[in-house]
Amino acid sequence: MSSDPSKITDGHIILVATLDAVPGQETELANLLKAVVAVATSDQEPGCLTYRVVQYETKFVVFEEYVDTAAVKQHFVSDAFKAFAASHPTTLVGGKPGFGFYKELTPA
Repeated sequence: MSSDPSKITDGHIILVATLDAVPGQETELANLLKAVVAVATSDQEPGCLTYRVVQYETKFVVFEEYVDTAAVKQHFVSDAFKAFAASHPTTLVGGKPGFGFYKELTPA
């Protein structure tokens, strides 16, 4: 696992994020994530191949797949992502998500 997408130099870049919502902030966090999904899966982010969010109670997991580092960087500057990131101090326990970048394994 890497905290820097540029460390993944071949293959697709996979980002897995875990989020722990402050109790009572689940709906707010879900709405922000839905807005990010709408942008990430649109023509606005052609380098984003997959953007999935799952939830159980206050726990959220986000699974993202990008073609390269440039696509990850494009995602991080979208208005929807910026709004989501700005909410971290009030919506997330500890004020930040856990996340890591991984290299996709492909058949030999």
